Amino acid sequence: MAPDLRQPGVVHSVPEIERALAHIWADTVTHRGDGEHHVAARSSVLNLVVVAGRRETAESCAAIIEATAGRHPSRSLILSALDAEGRPGLDATIRTVSVAPAAGSAGTGAETIYVTVHGQTSHHLASIIVPLLVHDLPVALWWPRDPQFVSHRGDRLLPIADRLIVDGSSWSGDGLDRLREMARVVQGRRLVVADFALLRQARWREALASVYDLPDLRPHLRAIRSITVEFAAREEGDPAGLTNIVRPVYHVAWLASRLGMSVIEPMRTLTDGRRNATLRQGDHAVAVEWRPVCSDLGEGSTVRVEIVSRLAGAELVGDVAAGDCSVEVAVHDKGRERVRRTYLAPRLGDVDLLERALEDSASDSVAAEALAMAGRLVAAEPTPRGAVARNHRLTQEPGP
Repeated sequence: MAPDLRQPGVVHSVPEIERALAHIWADTVTHRGDGEHHVAARSSVLNLVVVAGRRETAESCAAIIEATAGRHPSRSLILSALDAEGRPGLDATIRTVSVAPAAGSAGTGAETIYVTVHGQTSHHLASIIVPLLVHDLPVALWWPRDPQFVSHRGDRLLPIADRLIVDGSSWSGDGLDRLREMARVVQGRRLVVADFALLRQARWREALASVYDLPDLRPHLRAIRSITVEFAAREEGDPAGLTNIVRPVYHVAWLASRLGMSVIEPMRTLTDGRRNATLRQGDHAVAVEWRPVCSDLGEGSTVRVEIVSRLAGAELVGDVAAGDCSVEVAVHDKGRERVRRTYLAPRLGDVDLLERALEDSASDSVAAEALAMAGRLVAAEPTPRGAVARNHRLTQEPGP
């Protein structure tokens, strides 16, 4: 059944928006194919605020939100800006989404408020948002494209939110400046971060964990010596560092946070486009490399992850590669193939990602620890060279 969408005229102030909402819900019904009509209950479970910027971004986000209305009905407030030099003010339209899930049942109802701000009004988004929130419901702030974490806008908007939704893989350049900023600004805040770039990696994480499924291979988890991540580059070698590498960074951050590693030397860029870092696990160092490669997968996508461990002189190599619909795992122990598996695991679409971002599972400690580790991995301030030199001797010591 298609949603029932209703749109009144344009209004120009917050009080007018509130009056229009009251009028709409007084007469909203769902229309079924059998001709019956059922009153739709106003059933928002959260406030979803979208700082869209451009109108086309707002329309794209609205379509994704409407597709989730049956499962996560929300009061959605989508803000875009127009004519920054014009007279201050706003234009707003409202749509309700009402869906009846089963015969004879009341529908679920949600509303989407589109606000286009003009002139100096764009500097006061919080004063528009706060009066329109449904009190006592959580607030998710979805900031697509390039969020301005360290800015007047960020200072005003982040305290409103309980949950921040972003897509690190869409950020401009290599994405690392914003990753550093995000990791820094969420410290000390009671703010859940749901990054589409990290949520997309669920299929990878399961496959990487499966490298050590066999009981006799599990001790190798304490003896990792190197991690190599190959990613699809914008151009061969990516010498200018133009490819967004947030997803490849998250792979290493997740592994390091799960295996109790610390950062000896944060990421540094080499002249050929590769990036290196050094981690510490127990009493030995772990060499990390991010390597740009040519691939049919989208720019910035992870193509392959290799994990090498050495224990009592024996080397274990876990190799995980992914395509659009599957992930392949191969494990070689002392040069002999021990495991080869293929998992059917298609990529998640935007609707799936938003649904997962809004679920409680997105607030687990694993995601928070992976983000914190990612911030340390890409920290701008390198460890003093003397400390690095002292720690590099760990690579010569026996493993656990």
